[in-house]
Amino acid sequence: MSGRFNGWRLAWRWLRRDLAAGELTVMAIALVVAIAAMTSVGFFTDRVRQVLQTEADQLLAADLVLNADQPVPAAFVAEADRRGLLRGATATFPSMAQTAERAQLVTVKAVSASYPLRGEVKLARGGREVKAAGAPRPGTAWADQRLFDALGLAPGATLQLGERQFVLADVLAREPDGAMDLYNFVPRLLFNDADLASTQLIQPGSRVRYRMLLAGERRQIDAMRDWLKPQLARGQRLEDVREARPEINTSLNRAERFLRLSALISVFMAAAAIALAARRYVERHLDAVALLRTLGLTQRGIVALFLRQYALMAAIAIGAGVASGWLAQFALAHALAGLFETALPPAGPLPALAGAAVGLTLLLGFCLPPLLRLKGVSPLRVIRRDATPPGNAPLVFALGAGALAGLIAWQAGDATLAAIALGGLGGTVALAALAAWGLVWITPKLPLPGQLGWRFGLANVARRRGLSVAQIVSLSLGLMALMLLTVVRNDLLAAWDRSVPADAPNRFVINIQPEQREPIGRAFTAAGLPAPTFAPMVRARLTGLRGQPVKRDQFADERARRLAEREFNLSWGESPRDDNRVVAGVAASDATPGWSIEEGLAQTLGVRVGDRMTFEIGGTPFDAPVVSLRKVDWDSFRVNFFVVGNRALLEGQPASYVTSFHLPDVRAGFASALSRQFPNLTVIDVSVILREVRGVLDRVLGAVEVVFLFSLVAGVAVLYAATLATHDERKREAAILRTLGATGRTVRQAASAELLLVGGLAGLLAAAAALGLGYAAARQLFELPAEVSWWLLPAGLAAGALAARLAAAPLLARVLKTPPLRALR
Repeated sequence: MSGRFNGWRLAWRWLRRDLAAGELTVMAIALVVAIAAMTSVGFFTDRVRQVLQTEADQLLAADLVLNADQPVPAAFVAEADRRGLLRGATATFPSMAQTAERAQLVTVKAVSASYPLRGEVKLARGGREVKAAGAPRPGTAWADQRLFDALGLAPGATLQLGERQFVLADVLAREPDGAMDLYNFVPRLLFNDADLASTQLIQPGSRVRYRMLLAGERRQIDAMRDWLKPQLARGQRLEDVREARPEINTSLNRAERFLRLSALISVFMAAAAIALAARRYVERHLDAVALLRTLGLTQRGIVALFLRQYALMAAIAIGAGVASGWLAQFALAHALAGLFETALPPAGPLPALAGAAVGLTLLLGFCLPPLLRLKGVSPLRVIRRDATPPGNAPLVFALGAGALAGLIAWQAGDATLAAIALGGLGGTVALAALAAWGLVWITPKLPLPGQLGWRFGLANVARRRGLSVAQIVSLSLGLMALMLLTVVRNDLLAAWDRSVPADAPNRFVINIQPEQREPIGRAFTAAGLPAPTFAPMVRARLTGLRGQPVKRDQFADERARRLAEREFNLSWGESPRDDNRVVAGVAASDATPGWSIEEGLAQTLGVRVGDRMTFEIGGTPFDAPVVSLRKVDWDSFRVNFFVVGNRALLEGQPASYVTSFHLPDVRAGFASALSRQFPNLTVIDVSVILREVRGVLDRVLGAVEVVFLFSLVAGVAVLYAATLATHDERKREAAILRTLGATGRTVRQAASAELLLVGGLAGLLAAAAALGLGYAAARQLFELPAEVSWWLLPAGLAAGALAARLAAAPLLARVLKTPPLRALR
């Protein structure tokens, strides 16, 4: 017991001393940064995942919803009651609401007395929102402000709906499942389903969407879902939380990828800093270990001593890293404040355990292999400096690279993100190593300048081959991280911001007849608005695929089953646009019949280029091959279609037209005027959804800034570790030069020449790698238009040279202050 105590006490003394020396400080800082980056993102995403689950349930107004185009079977209702679940119901359909003077298309929702089971209905009273106490009373209805404005009514007025009159008792501000209802783009009217039969609005052929709402404990809901799935018939489907907020899913997915990419780069940079610091740490302890061997300490005892030291450092770093990550996730939550309806719940403990695993993996993968070299130190080294154990660089590289690759693959949580991170960063290492060896080879062949200091510095690049290569690789990694997370990151975020521009279309107009296109265009021009572009649209049903009839049961995927039953909106004659990119095949020719399919739809249906598809329009089949697959940027809010034919195939078919346009808030009255001038038009206001998407984007950009700080610190740590790796060599060389009569200026010139050459090459390589990785991330990871900032290459060359020189300035000052005799000893 005494020996163990003394071992731990000695390890603690050495740890305090080595922290002051520098190497362990770099290693500890790198560990803390890596752990903090991963745990902050982990804590935050865990909290977001919990609140999204909660909000999604509220947006469904239940825990589980059965959606059907026919009344819900009595057997389903009886089974829900038998299981003790809370149950509610809604029926949603379009209808006309009338007063004595006006009529308005509305979305009608008849709700049960128990509605909603989850979430709250909010009413607008006195300029604020208040919670509704249950459903509307029979004979009354709640309508949103759009209906009051359209009909010129106020609360308390009477409205005719079918064969029944209702008193508009309140202004409907918000309903939890409003985003899930069909026709939610027109004014909404909510009343008690006890009044539904008396309206006589539902007749044979009416398009009604029935929903059975269920709520209960999670195990009960899961059991009910499992019971319902095999019972579902045509026109019935279960709605789950993944469909609850489709308008912000893309932004949230991109946000998580941005955060994870920044955290992974922090981990990679930390690994590079730890590897460099561990190498110098071992080199500096060769003499001390030889002395301990002469005092009788065994190889096992030496390894145990340093393992204790690493264990103490790991405990401190993990504690500090997890605490920093815990604090940082509050900054992330603050940056995204207001994004969610409910407060973020506390995070679970798993991210802390994952952060500890990250720290231990980095420590064992990059510190343990160099440490094994100390086992081979001979006691003879005390009197013979050449008695040095050989290095184990291949083992260090193999173990470190394996540990890092496994760590990134585990933490990425996404195959594309892991591939880009591993491929990009691994490619950077390979490119930097190859270029570094090329520089080492060519330097002796270069004409040297006349001044002694510059000649000596350039010659040092070739003389210290291993250190030069290691320094260039590490500097390239650090600078690449800084460039990727500053300049290239700004390009990515700017591209993301441009994907939802401030003037994105916020109104859609449908049911435009062919002869109305010119008058509508003149109405826009007269109002001072740009003339819109009209796209033809025709309803069709998919009836054939690869020469075989399409049947619902042939698809395993639920979405594919629904697509086999529903009607498609087809269009034709569109020229290629920047928000439609052909990813397979070729653009359709106007002369040869062919279909162009959105790639997500093609994946769902299992369609490939060359497959034949048959759509039926008004009883007439239209069969043609798929000539291309398109990537559609739905964030553009422009009119887009899943299936587009060409003129040779569809032109001449009876069709209505659709358009989208941006309407400034100050011109909001134009939409109503357009509807009055052309009563058959339906103007869809998506400005609320657009504002929500932009709000998500703005908040997410603030969250990315928080995680970026960790990556910035990790990159600086790599730069410092890279210069620290050659500190001992420089100190000895400076002492020799000064002993031989060299001035301080000559020593500075020698160091500057070497650092400027190494740093310049590292900066150029880092800029090239940052551009390549940023391009790949934009196109493959974030699905954004990519721009290449070529000016970064010369800027990287200059920045690398300057950064290497400035990073070494403190160490070089210490070298020049050290007396030559002391340095040599």
